[in-house]
Amino acid sequence: MRLTVCFVLTVMATSSVASAQAPSKSPADSPACSYLTKEDAAVALDEAVKGPNATSMGKGKASACEYEGSGLHRVQLNVMPMDTATAAMYKAMCLKKTREGLTGLGDVACWYNDKHGELQVLKGMTMFSIDLSKSGDPTEAIKGVARKVYDRVK
Repeated sequence: MRLTVCFVLTVMATSSVASAQAPSKSPADSPACSYLTKEDAAVALDEAVKGPNATSMGKGKASACEYEGSGLHRVQLNVMPMDTATAAMYKAMCLKKTREGLTGLGDVACWYNDKHGELQVLKGMTMFSIDLSKSGDPTEAIKGVARKVYDRVK
């Protein structure tokens, strides 16, 4: 499983225990779903999509939004507000990764790996990652989603 997804899930699980609340599955409660639209997902996957499937740990906490196309095609956005120390740690980690072709996509942006199926971006104190699975090279599609999300993140 990807490091970012594991990290987000760990934070979400920790937040859930700390607040003693179950995560919300409502897209209306998920900031991630306000940043990633159904239209964005359909354009990125180049097909009709179903969704969103959403998770939110509450206002100011981690959230996720996923749309599914045919077969294994999908796009998922994970959003996590960070404190100063966590953002600095993430920035240092990201600077060690590949950043080819990512100029202008955030304060710091990096590829999870050389397959370009996951893009991680830091904007201010908000980290978001986009995981995109489709036929062919996902590079341009994932960068297109990142530009839209980046413009919407406050």
